[in-house]
Order: sequence, then structure tokens, then C-alpha cells
Amino acid sequence: MLRRILRSLFNIHPTLDLHGMGVKEAIAVTERFLRDAVDAGDSQVRIIYGKGRGSPGGVGVLRGVIPRWLEGEGSVWVERYERDLDQSGDDGAVRIWLRSD
Repeated sequence: MLRRILRSLFNIHPTLDLHGMGVKEAIAVTERFLRDAVDAGDSQVRIIYGKGRGSPGGVGVLRGVIPRWLEGEGSVWVERYERDLDQSGDDGAVRIWLRSD
């Protein structure tokens, strides 16, 4: 309970960083992270997947895969999400509002 109060006071949310992971590993880790966050009573989390600048062709695979997964299989835990855009309008992360069922 104290953790939730402090997080809301300082606008801090659990964050998962997927940098360096392959697609299968990233999806498995994301699923476990969301399930644990819902079980802990968290209402909002953040997932960082990167922009893909280090990927072949400079296009991040997880940048497309993770939002599609959130809309499909991940919708069990996800109420809604939005991409976190930087000053240039690019995204490398997503903010997720969790279901409270």
C-alpha cells in the first residue's frame, strides 16, 4: 500500500526495459511483467522497447511487435496504451493502463 501511495505522489510507475531482447523473449518477459503488475495492483506501467537505431536497417522490430501484442494477446491485462513520443515525434516506449478486474 505504501508503495502505491509513493508511486502516485511522485508519478513513478514500474518500468520494463526490453533493449537487447529478441521477439520471443521480449513477449514472454512482457507477459510476465504485466501479469505481475496487475497482481500487485499497479494501475499503470511503462515498457521501453527502443527506437531500433542499433537494429539492422535502423528499424526496431520490438517497436512494432510489442504494441501489436498489447492489442492482441496482451489485451487481457491492458485497458489502453499510448506510445511515449520524444521531442522529434519518435517513440521508444509505451505507457500502459492496466485492467483492474
